[in-house]
Amino acid sequence: MMTMLGDPDLATLAAHVPLVIGGDGSAWKELVAQLEPLLIQLLRRSRTLGAMRHNVDDCRAVMINVLERLKRDDYRGLRLFQPWAAANPGKDFGDWIRIVTVNLARDHVSSRLGFAERAGDEAPLNKRMLHTLASLLPGDDDHRLAFRPLMTDAQLARELLEYAARSLDPAQLRALRRWLAGASFDEIAAELGLAAPRDADKLVRAALARLRRHFGGQTDE
Repeated sequence: MMTMLGDPDLATLAAHVPLVIGGDGSAWKELVAQLEPLLIQLLRRSRTLGAMRHNVDDCRAVMINVLERLKRDDYRGLRLFQPWAAANPGKDFGDWIRIVTVNLARDHVSSRLGFAERAGDEAPLNKRMLHTLASLLPGDDDHRLAFRPLMTDAQLARELLEYAARSLDPAQLRALRRWLAGASFDEIAAELGLAAPRDADKLVRAALARLRRHFGGQTDE
């Protein structure tokens, strides 16, 4: 999580977004000039970075990654803000950029600790996450995503994960792994460019339902 430092200033930066995606190069430079110090302040207090928040080089690396993510492919990342804001009334640019920053801070920590993504996959799951993965979505429409135990053996859970990597849609797989790692649906939606958290919820549900059908011996609906 990030502290709420600088929220008013971050929120006002939304005014630059339509100008930047409309092709105003000077608006991007102005956005960067104002955003850089605010991101550094957030990262210096980031629990996601852990002890790395005390290292200015780590904070700057994440900040640069955030800016690159926003600018890449003709501001593809920045273009996600407006539909996200429209789908999340009451949220502002500060809320959105914190989610983006937290996700990239997690990736930075994984990379620095030697768990960088390989071939588009996420960092290895720990034992707790494997056991969570070995539980299947209940048959009823329980929006709390309550789970009933099915498998407790870590090897079976790894087999389930291998099946997921082979069989799930890439967006479903990434959403599932982020969810298992503790990301909220709000964070997953922002990272995957989804319109609303409920869309991330649907991706996770679809992934879990497919795993349940395969490992639970159920037929596809």
